[in-house]
Amino acid sequence: MRKLLLAQHRGSVESLLTILPQVFVFLVMFQLIFMQFNVMRSTNLNQGELATTAITGSGDNYVRYPLIGGGSVLVIEDKSHIEKFIDFGNLSGKKILAIAVDEDSAN
Repeated sequence: MRKLLLAQHRGSVESLLTILPQVFVFLVMFQLIFMQFNVMRSTNLNQGELATTAITGSGDNYVRYPLIGGGSVLVIEDKSHIEKFIDFGNLSGKKILAIAVDEDSAN
C-alpha cells in the first residue's frame, strides 16, 4: 500500500517544470493579442470619427492641412496608454493617427 501511495505523487515536480513555461508563454501571447486588438479598435473608431467630421464639417479635435488644388487633409492624433495583464507597473503607450481628405473645405 505504501508503494502505491508514493507512486501517485511521482513526477509532480517534472510536470510543474513543464507546465510553468507553457503558462507563461500563453499569458504573454494573450497580452500581445489583447494589446493589438485594443490598438486596432481605437484606430477604427478614430478613423470613423474623422470620416464623419470630413463629411459633415463638424468637430474640433482635428488639424486641417490645406491642399494646393482645393480641399484639405484632416488629421487626428491620439495618444493614450494600454492596460496590461502581466506587467502592471509600466504602462504601454499607443499613438493612433487617422487621416481623411475633405474635398470641400468651405463646410
